[in-house]
Amino acid sequence: MIFYLLIISITAGVFSTWVYLLFFMMKSLAQSPRLERINNYKNQFPRVSIIVPARNEEKYIRKCVDSLLKQDYPDFEIILVNDESSDKTLEIMEQYKKSNYRIKVVNVNHPGDDWIGKNWACYQGYLQSNGKLLLFTDADSYHSENTMYLAVQNINHYSLDAITVMPRLLCNDFFTHVTLPLLTTFLHTKFSPLKVNDAKSKLGYFFGSYFIIKRETYEEVGSHAAVKHEIIEDGALGKKVKEENFRIKMVRGESYVQAIWARNSSELFNAIDRLVITIFKENRVKSTLLSIGLFFLLIFPFVMFFMLLVLPVIVPSGFYFVVLLFTGITLFILILTNFIQLSSTLLSNRIYSIGGIIGATIIVSRFFLRLLISNRKSIVKWRDRFYKIPSNQSAPL
Repeated sequence: MIFYLLIISITAGVFSTWVYLLFFMMKSLAQSPRLERINNYKNQFPRVSIIVPARNEEKYIRKCVDSLLKQDYPDFEIILVNDESSDKTLEIMEQYKKSNYRIKVVNVNHPGDDWIGKNWACYQGYLQSNGKLLLFTDADSYHSENTMYLAVQNINHYSLDAITVMPRLLCNDFFTHVTLPLLTTFLHTKFSPLKVNDAKSKLGYFFGSYFIIKRETYEEVGSHAAVKHEIIEDGALGKKVKEENFRIKMVRGESYVQAIWARNSSELFNAIDRLVITIFKENRVKSTLLSIGLFFLLIFPFVMFFMLLVLPVIVPSGFYFVVLLFTGITLFILILTNFIQLSSTLLSNRIYSIGGIIGATIIVSRFFLRLLISNRKSIVKWRDRFYKIPSNQSAPL
């Protein structure tokens, strides 16, 4: 009897959590501000330095730079930073430099273990810049022609120190298609603009695909040098800016900025590892409980539902119908949240919403894999580099 009550309690808890996730996600999508034109606005055009760190981006950087050159903003420069690429990235950068006066090319060598990820490339791009505003964007992101104009409008009109735009995340493979809706659901609850834009909250976050920050603000918080040890440097920098009481704003901009989150299944696994390892480095107990919680939240409903369908005769009828009802509705909500994300933010084929069990398995398996090896191996692969992650990481979840 105690066992059955425990199962019912877990099932009800998982159901309640998914109800909360669904309603908060819908609230966030409905109420979060969008990147839009400000009417009756007196135009001001401070110079913008666009800093684009790139490592082995020969397949993507042309589309990125072309979209930046088409910006309708009158005063900007583009600083392309080659971060030890082994492909034709630098060659492509030099071609653009020869054909357009707005473009500078910076070729950097990674300084060593103290600097993780793209922090060093971003910092070196800043050193070569002269704009009053710094726009950091990834080399695999693409921009509508009026994105920068509207973002700067918002900065000036609302007296902001920084603005970040939530992009439309692009998927290249099946496994990313079925996993990303779940990840973006958590994103819209943990890092909702409703929380980031709340002046009473210390929660801050930047999307690496697009954020603009005032030069003096960037310098005052210590630049990328202050987060050089962070593997998710954009989120850590946004957190630091907010904690030091600067005004930041997060806006939805799926129709203005597109970014590739993972190019293939291997990079999908590495991207999840980047999220996971920061949590494990921050707090071992928290990471263990989170891994167990994710199992019950993402895997347990599927397992329990199909067990009850296959083995209905070996459990009490009252227990059977209560748990089947809870798990059935929970699975419907999970699929519904995936459907909403694919429709509203990812703008992708809704058929992938039924692949939730595959995405859930990928997420949970990466958490437990890192849980097993985190004591022995604090190394993560990203963009063909292996990084040893220090303990002082800012957890994204």
